Amino acid sequence: MAGLAGTGDAIRFALKRDRLILPVCIAGLVGWMAIYVISYSGLYGTQAELNALYESVAGNPALVAMTGPTGGLHSLGGATAWESLPVVSIISGVFAMFSVIRHSRAEEEDGRTELLLASGSGRFAPLAAALIVTAAALMVAAAGYLVILAAWGYEVGPSVLLSLAILGFGLVITGTTAVFSQVTGKARAARGLVGVVIGVAWLLRAIGDTGDGTLSWFSPLGWAQQTRPFWENLWWPLLLPLAATGFTVSLSFWLLARRDIGSGLVQPRPGPSAASPSILHPLGFSFRLQRGTVIAWTLMLFVYGFAVGAVGNNIEDLVSSSAAFTEALGSVGGDLLDSYFASILSVIAILGAGFTISSVLRPHAEESRDRASLLLSAPLGKLRWVAGHTLIAYAASAVMIALTGLGLGIGLGVATGDFSQSGKLVAAGFAQAPAMWLTGSLALLLFGISSRLSSLAWALLAGFVLIWTLASFGNLPEWLVDLSPFSHVPAVPAVALDLTPLFVMTALSIVITAAGLALWRRRDLL
Repeated sequence: MAGLAGTGDAIRFALKRDRLILPVCIAGLVGWMAIYVISYSGLYGTQAELNALYESVAGNPALVAMTGPTGGLHSLGGATAWESLPVVSIISGVFAMFSVIRHSRAEEEDGRTELLLASGSGRFAPLAAALIVTAAALMVAAAGYLVILAAWGYEVGPSVLLSLAILGFGLVITGTTAVFSQVTGKARAARGLVGVVIGVAWLLRAIGDTGDGTLSWFSPLGWAQQTRPFWENLWWPLLLPLAATGFTVSLSFWLLARRDIGSGLVQPRPGPSAASPSILHPLGFSFRLQRGTVIAWTLMLFVYGFAVGAVGNNIEDLVSSSAAFTEALGSVGGDLLDSYFASILSVIAILGAGFTISSVLRPHAEESRDRASLLLSAPLGKLRWVAGHTLIAYAASAVMIALTGLGLGIGLGVATGDFSQSGKLVAAGFAQAPAMWLTGSLALLLFGISSRLSSLAWALLAGFVLIWTLASFGNLPEWLVDLSPFSHVPAVPAVALDLTPLFVMTALSIVITAAGLALWRRRDLL
């Protein structure tokens, strides 16, 4: 088929381009599954503990909405699948979204697709390569899930089913992303649309599982959970994601044949004839570029905080189902509910640091796409431009993590009728901000040294996640734990607030930010 000519070359180019990123992403996906397997094997090692877990969460609508049906919690495999399947599925879907867009719509937006087509490649080759590389990565990750599960003694048959269920959701998002990459002409818009699809999939599954189950069948995440690994072990629901993937992939190629290269099926509406006064200022213009991302992250974290807070009144029953779980949270200090919220805020802060890095490095994207030179040709100083993005990143990070604490308080208040904890949880959330700022300042320092070093900021964040994870399961050398800024945040509200480490991290953030800006000011553009 002429349209697929050159697909092999496009695949080799994509693999070469992602020779570092792809293994890290696959390792991250397998690592998430390993975290659940290792933790559940340690927390619920006896049948009595599993029975206690089932009795503490069975029928709880809030927990069912967050994670899914609880019927399989009588076995270790069922308990592991109960919590790992939705989380790892969503993470794999997010990876699929970024991967497909990176190798299709983003390449087209940057003009590289036209160069590839001019060399004799078929029209469908870039999209086919993006789909094949993404699907192959998801399959390798699924094989990794199976290896991890088998290594810890889980039954092979249900382990295969669990791995395929997660793979199925990732493939559905792969095809869905390919469709939206044809609909819109911008990579950022495509990511936003696919993000909405993932959110709606989770919402339909949550509403369906807490109701009569009908709506769950309209969600690809619901299809994955309907396989019920280590419980009923239903294989036939795997046909649904397979059919959906085939349909969306076919539709994406059909749409690609009916649009022009460089544009989407839906054209952007023309902007106003005169610019808003707010975007005439560097700070206002920077915020306009990041406004959608800031709003999306803030709403996502607030809603997640609300959902977690809503089950807070049941946490003591859940924790008491495992002596190891009780000991782990008890080591944090304070009562179990406060310790639970402190742990949740730590996790959300680490995830939110991903936004901080992305926001700080927005100038890197502008520079790599040759838009920075156009901006700086106007009477706009290099320092003011990057400083504006940095200020927005730090301010938005603080606001969103504080609102996460507010979501926890409101959710707890709705469940218990007591909203008095809201203020304390807002303060506990804000206490995480200095660690997020320090992470962002390190990203800015790398960008200031060289634009090519910017991607190392994500490696730093991955290292912080690894330190946090390993520290949760065993004893790490103190010097290694201290390398992560998140290790220095007081576990409020479980313990009294100690401002000293927060002031130190804030001061370090200021110094490193100043160094990064100074280095950026002195270096040339790409």
